[in-house]
Amino acid sequence: MTDRLKDMLNSIPLPDDLDENINLGFERGRECYDIKKIKLKRRLIAAVASFVIIISSISIIGLERVEAALKQMLQYVPGYNILVDKDEGIVLALKEEVYQEKDGIFVRITAASKLDNDLSVTLESNYDLMADEEILLKDEKDNVFTPKSWGKAGGGEFWQGDYLFEIEGENRDYSLVLGDFEVPFSLENTKEVEDFLQLGPYAQDKGISIVAIKKPMGDKIMISLLNRSEEKIVVDYPFEENLSTSVWNPTLKIEKNMYLIDEEGNKTYPTIPSSFGNLMSDFYFHTADKEGLKLVLPYVKVNYPNLKTEKIKIQTPKDGEIKSIDRTLNLGEFRINVIDVRKDGDEIIISLKANSLDDETLDNVRIGGISGYGIWFNIDTGYTELFIDKEEAGNSFTIYFESPTTLLLGNWEIEFD
Repeated sequence: MTDRLKDMLNSIPLPDDLDENINLGFERGRECYDIKKIKLKRRLIAAVASFVIIISSISIIGLERVEAALKQMLQYVPGYNILVDKDEGIVLALKEEVYQEKDGIFVRITAASKLDNDLSVTLESNYDLMADEEILLKDEKDNVFTPKSWGKAGGGEFWQGDYLFEIEGENRDYSLVLGDFEVPFSLENTKEVEDFLQLGPYAQDKGISIVAIKKPMGDKIMISLLNRSEEKIVVDYPFEENLSTSVWNPTLKIEKNMYLIDEEGNKTYPTIPSSFGNLMSDFYFHTADKEGLKLVLPYVKVNYPNLKTEKIKIQTPKDGEIKSIDRTLNLGEFRINVIDVRKDGDEIIISLKANSLDDETLDNVRIGGISGYGIWFNIDTGYTELFIDKEEAGNSFTIYFESPTTLLLGNWEIEFD
């Protein structure tokens, strides 16, 4: 966080009481392939920390005071759909996607941004990138740069990559080089706003504000979503392919996707989004732009990184034996009941049951102490079952639960006119 930002926070008095088909390959690839990733240390993302720290303080010092501190300080970075503190430096970004195709091989640059000497590029392609082949960046003076860090994921012949280059100079025009491909792109000044909510129409519910930026693209519409939350971390928007509730609550009856609805009541659902990061934020709807459109988000996925249950120790049962555990572990407002444990051949199976709240249900949770190799919902028993290898379990093992991700039901309806 910059000194200026610290000073602004310290000066606030505290209250006394304190394209879609290719991406289908990506999704399948995430399920069927081991994804090779090297940690991407993107300074641009680090710069967002100042903004995140302020927003996470809203519940302590008050929304109005925090928003006052944010005035004149934010830059919106398209493609990544994030806000960056202006004190971190001027951010240049790619305004429009860049696409190049030759002989059935394509390269699409979906996002790019530059902060000081760090330039980040996100691309999609079906180019057959050999194991020792590098993606290069060339500036307008023909200087060539290799990535200092990168991450790549794929499924089938399609893949997506994030690349970070350390560059020199004040250039704005670059080319991405993949073999015989040389894809030029240009960076422009990012949009500056005094307030998060100035970026577009928005909806607010349950401490979460969501802004929708609509972009007509011929016979379809791209909608980019940006959020701000008080105590929770929004990790995903309503998109059925990313739900895990079938493990914990398969009988949940909700609308599983966001949708656009027109004045006649016709619904249009999104197709596979353009990128798969930690938070999918660009969505495509195959409908022409028109008056009276409204975006409806029936829920958001939120994460509570600081929640953790107590640890319990479980004695490994003998083959064919079922041992009753009957322990309730509190995880914030959620409870996970550890029902029993049994041994079946080489498998140790733990039966679990999680509660649901009126407006919130468990979607996923991190399991610690022991590494299970599978989890599913047993329709016959009504329990979620965790499978552990007997060799790892030994004579006894510990287990606990932390960092739950939930579906928070709410009323986020955004009108575009």
